[in-house]
Amino acid sequence: MKSFISIIFLSILLICSACTDENKTNNGGITGCYDGVPLTVRAIATDFENPSGSGQPSTRVAVKDGHLKTEFIDGDSIGIFAVKDGEIIDNVDNTPLIFDTSSGSWSPVKDGKTLYWYDGVSYVAYYPYKENITINTNALKNINEVIASLTENEKLQPAKDQSTAEKHTASDLMIAIGVLDISNSSKIILSLQFQHQFTLLVLQPQAYVGCFPPKDASFVYHKESRILGTDSATTNVALNGITAYRIDSMKYCAIVTPQQDAKITGNYTTTNGRDNKEAKINYSGSTTTFASGKCYTLKVISPVPGKGSTERGLYPGDFIFQNDNEKRIEVHPGDGLLEENGKIFDYENAIGMVITCNPDKMTDKGCSDNGWTHAYVMKLDSIGLGRWGQPGIDEEIKNVPKTTQIKEYMDGYSDTKTIIEAYGNGSNFKSIYTAFYIIQQLQEKEQDKIPQKDGLPIRSPWFLPSIGQLIDLLVNICDYDPTAYGWDNYYDGYGQITLDAYNAQLAKVDKKSNHLHESRRILTSSTEYSNNANWILIWGFLKEEGEVPWDRIGIKFFNKDAYANYLIYPFFAF
Repeated sequence: MKSFISIIFLSILLICSACTDENKTNNGGITGCYDGVPLTVRAIATDFENPSGSGQPSTRVAVKDGHLKTEFIDGDSIGIFAVKDGEIIDNVDNTPLIFDTSSGSWSPVKDGKTLYWYDGVSYVAYYPYKENITINTNALKNINEVIASLTENEKLQPAKDQSTAEKHTASDLMIAIGVLDISNSSKIILSLQFQHQFTLLVLQPQAYVGCFPPKDASFVYHKESRILGTDSATTNVALNGITAYRIDSMKYCAIVTPQQDAKITGNYTTTNGRDNKEAKINYSGSTTTFASGKCYTLKVISPVPGKGSTERGLYPGDFIFQNDNEKRIEVHPGDGLLEENGKIFDYENAIGMVITCNPDKMTDKGCSDNGWTHAYVMKLDSIGLGRWGQPGIDEEIKNVPKTTQIKEYMDGYSDTKTIIEAYGNGSNFKSIYTAFYIIQQLQEKEQDKIPQKDGLPIRSPWFLPSIGQLIDLLVNICDYDPTAYGWDNYYDGYGQITLDAYNAQLAKVDKKSNHLHESRRILTSSTEYSNNANWILIWGFLKEEGEVPWDRIGIKFFNKDAYANYLIYPFFAF
């Protein structure tokens, strides 16, 4: 038996006495009932709880492993004591009750003792039952001392070897103080709510393991691509001096006694996934207090890569490589293993970062018609500065006013293509449509460098992103959705935190966001707001003495020719 999930069990013991009106003794408020009425016993085993922290309430441990549920089997036993005025009553002294799965009830052992109700008697029970458990005579006058006598009993202490379910379960001491329900004189109920007296420790060994793409994906994973997963090669786990019990999810558990100034410590053995050599991992958590009935979990990330591999799709923040020899797109997980220098393997050759890969948002028809339906990818560097276009001209692309769902507008490729086709040969293209001109120059420079497979390019040319694609940069990389905060031009208090998140991801490939000057970073989009304005993404900072400081992030529309110097971060699709 183990008790993460609450279970209720019922024992109806042999009823062999009756109530009459002749008895007038004080029976705790019940009248007309003899001492010695047989008891109906109900018991509840509580869950372990995660310790509260940061002002949050304690929570039940969420466990999917069947091993850790409260499930009683034939032969499980509890021991019970009846105490009154410092004495054991009716020889109910470590009396065992045994569970019968066929009936779902608890019964005395063969030729065992039936429990009866007596006025003023306290009932104390414990699990798991063991023979020859006694309560210190001096403790019988106080229930708390009765409990202490049990928790300090050497025979009930956690075992050093808890490597099997049976040994682990036998270490989980639970104690209950009986509560009597005497509202029905013909059926007195003794309720036992068992509480864990010791502490549960859980170790979750993790390692960076290899990954492979889903079937029919048009990409592969770059060499040395590893993601954090279960360390399936873990063996010989020592958890706070205890040989731990392993459950199917590759977690390891141990029951220990409560203590102050404690920490989860130990070691285990694993296998290095690169050279197949054995490695010993030592671990230690932070200092805390191990409280009874609480569960403390430590996740340990192995310093050596793990064995095995797992299927993995695309995620925002993944880094993209273009393998010209193999004519394919390769991916390195954005949350994957970093080298000792804090960067991904082969970071110098990464060409972009996945911004959008939700199939529902891959809606640019110009991309989907060419089979580029996996992701929109952002270049790791800006390629220059440039104005959007000519004010007063309503271009042959869709106007996207703020009343529409601009974060769903993903037509960066198609709109870029339309503008370049309309003005690319014009004499003022470079001076008026500077941003698109710079994109055009990049496209022409790389037009022969995009590998083709089966006669089709494996990815799109670079394009100026739509406003929806820039919003996805904030949502998916910076964990901030500007459309959720109304439509003021700026949103104070989120500038630095979002920029830091963006730069933290770029740092994995030794990059950092560019800026116009120290106080602002403005990224232009291909999306037209009206004949006079286009959409931009802007970070704004101001720390001048005497001025109200800025810490802003915003999505806004602005004059097409304003400043003429917005950052150009190209995207491509594959």
